[in-house]
Amino acid sequence: MTDDIDPQEDRALDAEYALGLLSPAEEKAFEELLAMDPALRAEYARCVEGFVGLTDNIGVVVPPAALLDRINTTLFGQIEKKKSLFARFGFVGGAFAGFAVAIVILFAFNQTNFLRNDLPNLVAEVASEDASFVVLASFDPNAQTLLMNQTSGGPRLERVREIWLIANDNPPVSLGIWTNNTASITLNVTDELANQMNGSLLAISDEPKGGSQTGAPTGDVLAVGQVALAI
Repeated sequence: MTDDIDPQEDRALDAEYALGLLSPAEEKAFEELLAMDPALRAEYARCVEGFVGLTDNIGVVVPPAALLDRINTTLFGQIEKKKSLFARFGFVGGAFAGFAVAIVILFAFNQTNFLRNDLPNLVAEVASEDASFVVLASFDPNAQTLLMNQTSGGPRLERVREIWLIANDNPPVSLGIWTNNTASITLNVTDELANQMNGSLLAISDEPKGGSQTGAPTGDVLAVGQVALAI
């Protein structure tokens, strides 16, 4: 449950989550917050990138294999002892530190799979003002596909429906043409438009066969709806 984490402190847990320092209950609560909070996901991604950058200027320097023995002999005299596994292979000092950092980074990269593969779906009810024309839309950000299913109303004869994405104050961008012979349609969405989907408007316009020839809606706007996280 998200009650396991104080919302005022959730961003301070980015590093602990990336390093695997949270308890199972805290991990679950933090992942629930990630699924609901785009700002927190962005902050977590920046945290992971910071860990990755730790190795940018680290070069592996392997000292001579006999160096540790010479140091011990100089300080303590000849001592009979078994060498550790790392010492046998020459992994001492900075080389071992680099190895440890690499383990941290590998874990952090694995954690980012949660962001890439478990993003929540987005939904919208695209409807006319009198609700005589209603389309339910669902966007899968992992597959980058938009499913449109008309539940009320019907297309006009000899015309097609064209689907548009309106992000912020940008001009409408066509997502595809919806012909009259189907009640549902699935559209592939580009990376650029997928990143703008949440909070944008979906609109459906009435167009001649072949769709708008101007790059903007030319016929009546049949329905409009705002995209939001699925509840």
